Amino acid sequence: MARMLEVIGAGLSRTGTNSLHLALEALGLRSLHFDRARLNDVLDGTNPKPDFRVYDDLDAVVDLPGAYFYPELLRAYPESAVVLTVREVESWWRSIEVHFNVVAPVPEYPRMLRRALNKLGWSGKHDAIDDFRRRLRNHVYGSPVAQEFMYKKKYRQHNEHVIATTPPERLLVMDISAGEGWDKLCPFLQRAIPNAPFPHSHQTDYDNPAPWVG
Repeated sequence: MARMLEVIGAGLSRTGTNSLHLALEALGLRSLHFDRARLNDVLDGTNPKPDFRVYDDLDAVVDLPGAYFYPELLRAYPESAVVLTVREVESWWRSIEVHFNVVAPVPEYPRMLRRALNKLGWSGKHDAIDDFRRRLRNHVYGSPVAQEFMYKKKYRQHNEHVIATTPPERLLVMDISAGEGWDKLCPFLQRAIPNAPFPHSHQTDYDNPAPWVG
């Protein structure tokens, strides 16, 4: 029997999306974090008329690319609630810069050049996830490499658009990095507060000892 998607996580990466995903699972919802497969035909342009009813087997989808396509998901699942995870922009930038440019960078080699290098025996690491990340980051931020001005601009624009276009009664804005947790999430979803701490993943920021989540 098909499920009806209950929660769309509209927050961009490094705003507590994995913590939200773990919290939703603790509440008994089947959640998917950072979908690498179901919207690839939209991202790569091979499907000009996509059907966004691709999450009928889930209760929640969190992080990109679902967060980027939240308007389409809202139309596909009109009864869904939207949880927008946010974070102070300077803290978010420090985290995203290190994650995108150091921890999980996209190789600079274009596809044609990589193919030529492969024929010459080059063994550098690249795979389908690199192409996925490049397409995703280009769509969401305009560049696969984190660039401060443009990334901050896109981050602010995304959050403002979610707030402006989502019916207020269906929208929850959460700052998990500031300590918001069960007391805010559970009443919104009409769930009982679990007898367990709110899950916090990624407890230490790269350049700030204060707790954070991503």
